[in-house]
Amino acid sequence: MIKSTNPGSYALVTWTADSGNVTPRFKACFFSFAAQVRGFLRGCRPIVGIDGAHLSGYYKGILLTAVAIDGNNEIFPLAYSIVSTESMDTWSYFFRSLKALFVQHGCQRDDWTFISDRMRGVESALYDVFPKAVRRVCAQHLYTNCRQAGYSGTAFHDLFWVAADAYNPYVFNKAMEKIGKLIPEAVGYLDKVPEQWSRHKFDVGVTCDHNTTNFVESFNACTKPFRDLPVLSLLEEIRSWCMTKIGARFDKAVDIGPDQLTPYATKELEERSADSRFCYATNAGGGEFEVLDGHVKFPIRLAARVCGCGKWQGCGIPCKHAIRVIYHQRLNPTDFVSPYFKGAAYKLTYSEHIHPMPDSTQWPTFELPRILPPLMRRAAGRPAKQRRRGAHEKKRGKRNTTVKCGKCKQIGHNSRTCKGGSTAKQRKESAAAAAGSAGASTSGARKRKAPTSNASSSKKSKAA
Repeated sequence: MIKSTNPGSYALVTWTADSGNVTPRFKACFFSFAAQVRGFLRGCRPIVGIDGAHLSGYYKGILLTAVAIDGNNEIFPLAYSIVSTESMDTWSYFFRSLKALFVQHGCQRDDWTFISDRMRGVESALYDVFPKAVRRVCAQHLYTNCRQAGYSGTAFHDLFWVAADAYNPYVFNKAMEKIGKLIPEAVGYLDKVPEQWSRHKFDVGVTCDHNTTNFVESFNACTKPFRDLPVLSLLEEIRSWCMTKIGARFDKAVDIGPDQLTPYATKELEERSADSRFCYATNAGGGEFEVLDGHVKFPIRLAARVCGCGKWQGCGIPCKHAIRVIYHQRLNPTDFVSPYFKGAAYKLTYSEHIHPMPDSTQWPTFELPRILPPLMRRAAGRPAKQRRRGAHEKKRGKRNTTVKCGKCKQIGHNSRTCKGGSTAKQRKESAAAAAGSAGASTSGARKRKAPTSNASSSKKSKAA
């Protein structure tokens, strides 16, 4: 039905049959609509985030997803699959289907960049299907692994993220040097990580500096309300969600100009332009410049779009040093932004939309066998709905334990329950504190006066 309503889409359902029963049972499925794969190949950066999420309904399983990022830095779902477990075989099934999807649309590329956490079976399955692929590991999950290995502390946390967010080798090496002085074993642990996790190691051709899987987790959060539904209802909800998102952006892409920047790129350029006011550019000749930022100098080659800090070539948007040079040369910063962040690429990404489908009751009959659900064993007790957090993960709760009112700026209530000031309990506590401080000051004054009276009495006795 998907292929008939959305020509060019890829839909694959596999099933197996037990030896003693000829009735087939569900094994796995893989789906990607034509608007998704064509939009990714035409206008998105060549990076794919992959992740798995557990189903919490009656029939358990894993929802595998592949998510890309569009020119507006928004998530772009590429494909999704439902498998029984998370293993090398299921990931191989997912990657083979993904490669067949690309080949179906005439793309033979193998050097894609994939980012994920350190899940079981991903590495072997990935390089088996995409031998030239580049793999990034989520820095947040890597830091969690470091904590589980015994490397923790506030200082290590800060230095780790300095190293992970470093755009050039100098900052990375300085951070690793400080980590070595703090925890020498942590340096050896991080050096043995085969995946890319620091930004200075990323391929500049990808034009993406994401070192976490937060954008994939965002898609998992959107599908969480549906993951306790039956498989068919779950797939329908995901299809409807993707259709709504892509449809809204399809209408938005009509009004954007081919050379116009996306809202994300525009905001980034404005913020960096404001920061460039504190930089000073010096022309070195031959299209090369030297920019002073505080007490540090950065070389810039404008024609090659390279800055010594590494941020420009890492993310595709000019850094504050490059913007200072661009303004110094009376040029337009928009001309130096990567094409991925312009309207032409955004239009190609959303040049198509997912076509609607009729209700399942109106589907025509197909000559296919009836597929039964997979065999399963229910565990004792109520099925878990929430993910079990690790020993080193923070407990779920409010972001801020202290509530501050936006109207009266008092602590202890919010603007909805504000009654014009502090609460009665707070006024009582403040009055008691004021009385206590007043009493303490009075007693202190009495104590200070006592030596004076003794001294005066002694003077009088001497005079007598």
